[in-house]
Parts: sequence; C-alpha cells; structure tokens
Amino acid sequence: MIRAGLNKGLGFSPEDRTENIRRISEVSKLFAMSGQICFVAFISPYTAGRDYARKVHADNGLSFNEVYVSASLETCEGRDIKGLYAKARKGEIKGFTGISDPYEAPENPEVNVDTGALSVDQCVANILKHMKDNGIMASKTASRVVQTLIQAPSEEEAKEAEGLKAIELDEHGAQYLQTIGDGWAFPLNRFMNEMELLQCLHMHTIQDEVGKKHLLSVPITHHVSAEQKEELKGEAKIALKWKGETYAVINGPEFYDNRKEEIIARNFGTFSVKHPKAEVIMAQGDFLISGKSMRFFKRLVFNDGIDQFRLTPAEISAKIAERGADAVYAFQVRNPLHNGHVLLLKDTREQLIKQGFKNPILLLHPLGGWCKDDDVPTNVRMHQH
Repeated sequence: MIRAGLNKGLGFSPEDRTENIRRISEVSKLFAMSGQICFVAFISPYTAGRDYARKVHADNGLSFNEVYVSASLETCEGRDIKGLYAKARKGEIKGFTGISDPYEAPENPEVNVDTGALSVDQCVANILKHMKDNGIMASKTASRVVQTLIQAPSEEEAKEAEGLKAIELDEHGAQYLQTIGDGWAFPLNRFMNEMELLQCLHMHTIQDEVGKKHLLSVPITHHVSAEQKEELKGEAKIALKWKGETYAVINGPEFYDNRKEEIIARNFGTFSVKHPKAEVIMAQGDFLISGKSMRFFKRLVFNDGIDQFRLTPAEISAKIAERGADAVYAFQVRNPLHNGHVLLLKDTREQLIKQGFKNPILLLHPLGGWCKDDDVPTNVRMHQH
C-alpha cells in the first residue's frame, strides 16, 4: 500500500530506494511518537537508509530496533511463487535485490531472525523475547517475584507469642505452613478459610486482594478437634508450634467444618479410605482453622539432609539471575531421573536455543515420597542426581 500510495511514482533505482526508506522512516516515527509499537517490514538493502531510520528515531528519543531477516538467497528463491527471481536472473527485471542489485547485510542488528532455519512460531518467539527483554512489551510473568512472608519477630512479639494458647502442628501442618510462609501458595497468606477452600475444591483457583484468580488446586488447611475448638474459642491470637517451637501466630482465628468427604471426593475422585491421603484426612479433627491473618516468625527446618534445596521463589529467582539464564524450563517428577527424562530435558533445551534463547537452565522439582525398595526418600535421590 505504501508503494501504491505515499511512495507512488518511486522506482527501484538506488536514489528511489533511498527515498522510499526515508519516507517510511518518517511515517514509522509518527507511529512511535503516538505510543504505538510499529513493525516496519520493507526491503531496505542499503546500510545508509537503515542508519537514517535509526537516527530519525534517536533524535526524537524513540527506541529503534533493527531486525535482520536473514533468509538465504536460495531460501528466498524457493519461496518465490511469482517467479520474480527467475525473471531477474533472465534480465527481465532490473535492479532486483540480491540478483542485479546489492544487499548490504546489517553488521550489528538488535535481532537476527533466520527464517530458513527457524519455523514461523520460533521466529515469532524470538521477536517477542527481544521485546520483553528490552522493555518494549511488558511480560506477564516477569513483573512479579513472590517474596517470603517470614519476618523475624521483635522481642515483644516473641514474648507475647510464648504466652498464647497454641496448636501443635502435625507434620502435614508443618509442611503446609512452610508452603505458605515461603510464598509457594501465593496469593494465600494463611491457612484457607471456608470460602477459599470451596473455591479451591470447585474451581481450582484462589483470588487475590484485587479479585484476580490464581491456579491452586490443593487445599492448604489445618484441622483441630472439637475439644481444641472449645478451648481456643474467643482467643484473639493463637500460636502455631511444631516440635515445641513457635513458627507463626494466627490473628483473629476462625473455625469452620472440616468437609472431609467433600475434600476427599473432589481431590481424589474416590471416597475409599484405602486411598492413603483419604485415610489421613478421615483421621483429622472435625474442624478447620483459619484467621484474618497469620504472622510468620521463621522458616521451618526439617533436618533431613535437603533443607539447602528448599529455596523460596525469591531465592530461586536470584539464582536464575546469578547464572545469567534467559529462560527457565521446569520439570517435576517423583521417580529418579532415567534416560527418557534426560532425553526430554536435553531436547527441550535445544528447542529453546533454536528459539533464540542463549542460556536456558533447568529447574528440577522432585516430589516427596518414600521408595518401597530401599526406604530412601525420592527427593533425596533426585537431588543427588
């Protein structure tokens, strides 16, 4: 449309090609000044013309990114459904770029997209990655790093907590407390209340303070018996202890029915207590506890040889930055790594590199559990690998 309108009358002489790009540069500048992201896809064979476009944008404080679509001449000819290259080789078309007219390849383009080696999707991913990395387009995932909820108590808080009535957590409760406190259950910041539990069971989501829904399909709750509920009823604060140490305090505690049958059926698709987790839930107290908020004092340490691997989201993010990774691919598995896993992970890395990533790294998430053969925790063996 540019050639048929704004640049109507221009031919393909070096002078006309230069003027063509000059006008296009000025139009793209106007788009950029209006706040638009402007993609300019024109044959621009001369370095001087592209340098002019860069200067026009720089003089007006605008970002300019040169993209080299580096298809080989053979690739271009193979895609020529109009037969233009064949006509140019016969001399029927004069001044044809790459045949009878030169193409001055960019020496230092911001992005190099080899359409002969990459698929369309890979080329698009390459461009989008560059735009996100350079702040041209906002990334939906890069804007938030979940921080830990744990903050060491003041002397006054610690003293107050020691005088509170307390719940001694079981092992599941301690693990759930760690999950919330470290930030892994974001946006959850306490044991689930009744509405959060129902949303988790039926919608597999949980809402944050502004109403945005986040995927969360695992109920993170803690149970109490009827006797504990009566003892704790009316307390303004309740301490949460594990092995005698206070790890958190519930502010404004609330109690509600432990919907055991519903929780089991929704999570496991069965009500049989032969399911090991169903058996655990059925043995729980008849009530669940939540609160208006929870204050987390310190991180849980399990002393099982792998505490150093239990990183918070923020700590993992820092390690990713420290290693200079530009992409992270995650793999979660219960069993020890075998050759099939390794081949899958190797291929994933290769595919990411083809998409333009320079240093993708693996985030390996082992799931806990006990092996029947040698009673070695699966997650321990995973980290040794």
